[in-house]
Amino acid sequence: MNGQFRYLTNLETSFKMVRWMAIIAVVGSLSFALGVAYWAFAEVSASRQKVYVLDNGKSVMVALAQEQNINRPAEAKDHIKTFHRLFFTLEPDEKQVEGNIREATYLGDRSVVRLYQDLQEAGYYGQLIQGNVHQKVEIDKVEVNFSQSPYRVVTSGRQLLIRANNITIRKLVTECYLIDVARTDNNPHGFMIERFKVVQNQDIETVQRSNQTTNL
Repeated sequence: MNGQFRYLTNLETSFKMVRWMAIIAVVGSLSFALGVAYWAFAEVSASRQKVYVLDNGKSVMVALAQEQNINRPAEAKDHIKTFHRLFFTLEPDEKQVEGNIREATYLGDRSVVRLYQDLQEAGYYGQLIQGNVHQKVEIDKVEVNFSQSPYRVVTSGRQLLIRANNITIRKLVTECYLIDVARTDNNPHGFMIERFKVVQNQDIETVQRSNQTTNL
């Protein structure tokens, strides 16, 4: 009887040991699986932060990719400045005017084309060419509201009309909205200007060329 009791006790102990070993094995397997899953996720995330560039199809260079939205405010301001430079910096040359406007239209929607057509019909560009007037723009401030899309933009600066004898300085204020679009060679920042309009464009002063300051 005592021998049978010891046998049952040993059997129960063995079952407990097997059960604990099974629990330990399951917990260990789960821990290992979770560890592998975490490592795989980390590797995938890291790989997405790399850009592989082929150098003439021979060598591969690895560059760390920045987060997409880190530089968006700076890109938005540069997009606006580039557009204004193209649209408002003009020489008394028909091909230069057409080339600048063509590049500017890649950065904006139909509102940009309509403004160009209105100015063209009014004879504005013809007067620049015939009067040998050089036009340039100086941007003072670009304010972009990123709290809501489309992003409202107000740009202020000066427009200079440079003639042989004098320089007319105009105050220039424009308003538009920006939306995110796909990046292209003609639109590398991935923004599109919508509802562009000139809010203010009036003469401030006219400076004689002989008295002009060096910053003009």
